[in-house]
Amino acid sequence: MLFRYIAFHYTKNFLIILLALTGLFAGLDFLMNATSLQSFNLKVLYVFNKWQESLSLLYPLAIIFGAIWTKIIFIKLNSMGALYSLGVTRKEVSVPFLSVAFFIYIFFVGLNFTSFATAKDTAKALKKHEYNTRTSEHLFFKYNESFVYIGKLLPFKKKLEKLTVFTFKDKKIDKVQSADSATYNGKEWLALNVTQKTKRLNDKGEPYLTIEHMEKLNTLVGYNPKILNSIYEDRQLTLYESLIAKKLLNSQGIGTFKVRSDIYGKIIMPLFSIALLMILLFTFPFHARYMNVGAETIKALGGTLFVWGILFALHQMGSTGGILPEVGTILPIVILWLYALYVWGRAGSKM
Repeated sequence: MLFRYIAFHYTKNFLIILLALTGLFAGLDFLMNATSLQSFNLKVLYVFNKWQESLSLLYPLAIIFGAIWTKIIFIKLNSMGALYSLGVTRKEVSVPFLSVAFFIYIFFVGLNFTSFATAKDTAKALKKHEYNTRTSEHLFFKYNESFVYIGKLLPFKKKLEKLTVFTFKDKKIDKVQSADSATYNGKEWLALNVTQKTKRLNDKGEPYLTIEHMEKLNTLVGYNPKILNSIYEDRQLTLYESLIAKKLLNSQGIGTFKVRSDIYGKIIMPLFSIALLMILLFTFPFHARYMNVGAETIKALGGTLFVWGILFALHQMGSTGGILPEVGTILPIVILWLYALYVWGRAGSKM
């Protein structure tokens, strides 16, 4: 009964705050960019995707703000004092808050395995009138023992144009394979009518060039068009695609700090809200006569925003390679959780 009572009020207040914050975010953005959207359908799609983007960004704050609001309401109504007078401990009161917060966290992590994670890019494409037509041009990257140049990538058509593969031997170009286009068959890219230029040596050891025509070329195994478009063009991926991209980049010996930071940002970063929630639950006064409601609220909100700002800045430094993503995201969250667990343990069965 106690669990349901607290969980219901906390969930209600969380949803009210989340909808208010995300509605304000999406509404202000729409007011600034509405003129660049031509039709009503585009405007609706744009607002919806900006709202999804704001959900991903702001739900950790709503977890904390919803708990602060709920706790203040309970204190002002003397509900907390009544509960403690019945022998309910602080830990028992905190269980519904933490259970709901964990459920919300898991729900949003699950959403990041869907197109929810790419809402920011979708909104940007709608604004630039490039929805379903976005292309990437002049991509150049390492693939196994070769380097690949792509003139134009059309991810929605699963097609690329002007493919050139440079194969090296002893740090020198040994072979060049080129084709006008290639298509993705679900596992790899298939190019037809390929021209292959190979450097050879004659009997005297003098180099000469041979030109051959190949019927087909299979290359870029595992490079899904969307992943290929995203990892080299600074675009969003779902969590599943990020994990695949990390594996691909590792296999090529390419730095994965950006992909790792994106994964940590979706899975690790939001955990700060639950740790901070745990700290606030045990440091907030439990009776109105022991607190100045306005001052305590400002301190809790200000402290939350300050911690969030520091963590966000460190995460951004990790995503740009300024520091290791593990140092910028995981380490601060671990430190915050260690302190939260210390506060939890110190609370014991005290009121």
